[in-house]
Amino acid sequence: MTNAHNGLEIRPLPEDEFNSWVRTSMRGFGAHSSPASERHFRGLIEPDRAIAAYVDGGLVGTATAGSFDLTIPGGELPMPLVGAVAVQPTHQRRGVLSAMMANQMADFRERGEIVAGLSASESLIYARFGYGIATWSEDWTMPRVHADLSDAPTNSGRLRFVDPEDVGEVWPSIYEQVRPHRVGLVRFPEKWWPTFATDLETWRQGASAFFHVVYEGESGSEGFVTYRIRDNSQVLVIMLLGATPEAEVALWRFCFGVDLMDSMFAPNRPADDQLPWMLKDPRRLERSVRDHLWLRLVDVRAALSARSYASGCSVVLEVHDSFCPWNEGRYVLETGPDGAACRPTTRSPDLELSVSELASAYLGGTTLATLQDAGRVEEHRSGAIREFDRGLATERQPWMIEF
Repeated sequence: MTNAHNGLEIRPLPEDEFNSWVRTSMRGFGAHSSPASERHFRGLIEPDRAIAAYVDGGLVGTATAGSFDLTIPGGELPMPLVGAVAVQPTHQRRGVLSAMMANQMADFRERGEIVAGLSASESLIYARFGYGIATWSEDWTMPRVHADLSDAPTNSGRLRFVDPEDVGEVWPSIYEQVRPHRVGLVRFPEKWWPTFATDLETWRQGASAFFHVVYEGESGSEGFVTYRIRDNSQVLVIMLLGATPEAEVALWRFCFGVDLMDSMFAPNRPADDQLPWMLKDPRRLERSVRDHLWLRLVDVRAALSARSYASGCSVVLEVHDSFCPWNEGRYVLETGPDGAACRPTTRSPDLELSVSELASAYLGGTTLATLQDAGRVEEHRSGAIREFDRGLATERQPWMIEF
């Protein structure tokens, strides 16, 4: 992709410019690269999915996508997870980002990938490219003195520390017990888990290196936690996941009970996590909400047909999508116990919305009724929003773990 007006060109990342690409990407986030970070990127990047932006021959922008699978209601879909999106400060607001996003969308479509995702460094950026907030998460702070659990299940398992070299085998075996049952979770490529365990020093921001603890119950490894110690006084929970309620209880008890600590901080917890209901004094748990997974419906018709629905519905949607004009138009969606079918139509619309709002509702994390109250969805047939919301509903709030 070339823009002759400003000398902008988007092309695949050449192998001999990989380290320059890493430096450019990290510079866009206000950081410096190092041999360790270059090795880290090389372990994660899929070379055929990395792109570079050049202006007058100089590398000024980066983006990539990893090949993941997203758990959706009723199954899963391949999902490119966009990352390392950066434009050098010297070339921002010149159309570089828009050109890279357009290049990626064309590539996703050509590969037959019907959804894409990312986590946004800034929430102002990606709605104009058709991404919508599909999952929310909470960041928690809990003083240790108030962290007693009430009526929590007892457990007879054991906890033990795990060496970093074993994380790549043990952690995914537990994670994959949970992933198929939680909308929003993604299947990580095999190489991601051992790369996570390498624990780059630049990730630590002054805190300790990782500690890894596994909970072993009757069925074997049932839960894990990876944490740091920050300021010699706080347990920083990077990731905690239990395949059983007993495992989750045991791991939280462990985190609250680490000696010499004053508090616990746990970012990116599910919006409907059970821990607040297990605490004797839940008000002491300080909670803040933030967006996490931003979802993009690359192919609206295919995406709506792919998921299951909680109830039958028949609605006509008018979808606006200026960035991917192949999605623009009207669709009739019909759902039932045997699945869903979505096809183009010329019928009058029941609902009118942008592809970004449709993406926000796709996993069940936000209702169309809420978006209507925010002035972002228009209802043309009375009761259509209620009907579609019932179909989109999920048992649990969608949640995404990312590292």
